[in-house]
Amino acid sequence: MQRSGSGHSRRLTTWARTLTWRRGLALALGLVLLAWALAPAVRAVTLVGNWPYRAAPTAPADLPVREVSFRASDGTRLAGWLAVRSPDAPSVILVHGFKSTRVSMLPWARFLFAAGYNVLLYDSRGCGQSDGWHIGLGAREPDDVLGAVRYLRGVPDLRDHRFAALGVSLGAGVVVLAGAREPSLLAVVADSSWADERPQLDRMSGLPAGPLTIPALPYEPALVNTLIGADLSAARPVAEVGRIAPRAVLFIHAADDANSTTPLSGERALYAAAHEPKAEWVTPSGGHAGALAAHPAEYAARTLAFLRSALGPVTG
Repeated sequence: MQRSGSGHSRRLTTWARTLTWRRGLALALGLVLLAWALAPAVRAVTLVGNWPYRAAPTAPADLPVREVSFRASDGTRLAGWLAVRSPDAPSVILVHGFKSTRVSMLPWARFLFAAGYNVLLYDSRGCGQSDGWHIGLGAREPDDVLGAVRYLRGVPDLRDHRFAALGVSLGAGVVVLAGAREPSLLAVVADSSWADERPQLDRMSGLPAGPLTIPALPYEPALVNTLIGADLSAARPVAEVGRIAPRAVLFIHAADDANSTTPLSGERALYAAAHEPKAEWVTPSGGHAGALAAHPAEYAARTLAFLRSALGPVTG
């Protein structure tokens, strides 16, 4: 009887272990499925979110900037710096890149101000000290530029209303879109621009897992659109750049730009779609958004020559 009881006990133990293992496996599989289902949501929020504490930028000692605040065309409050060189000089609006701030545009502001231009640098929505917890991935930021133009028109000590916009990376596509929509922008400079957000949306169809790509639930694009309040697929500088003419546009791009969102082929497509007057400068080196750092003298000379041609002389 003892042997029989012992065998029964072993069978119960084995059965209990099997049940525990199966439950653990089911739990693990459930967690994997849950992670797979939630991954697009996490990626969407991470892509647009920019909510950590954002410290106030320190004003540069070598540029006479003043703190300003204005509203984008959709009402979003934006914070920035305005450096006035002369009331009778043209003004250049500077637009920074992905989740950056106005501080990143100081190298551009310095050579433009030295050449006689007024300069407006600001934090795009969801960045720096501007309102919002998220960015707009280029679909909403043109409203920021339109607001900047309206703001400059209303500055009492700026009598000259010749305006240009220069953007870098994400900001480059933004100024192209803004230039297509705002006739007051007489010149647009797009440095390391993206051409179309649809490739970004295409990447949302899969989840990278080492060398493999796992199909993802297809709700991420709709969630991104909901979060930013716009249709990301409609953010296509390549489709709108032709509307800038007869105003001028300059494209700057490094041949070795390895950023997946701003390939050289995108710049080529933008240049081909633009109408005259247009110009391009493809630098041999510099990488993504690095042409100014790699070729500072030539960058400044080419940009200033373009602005003089498009805006006229700086007489202030």
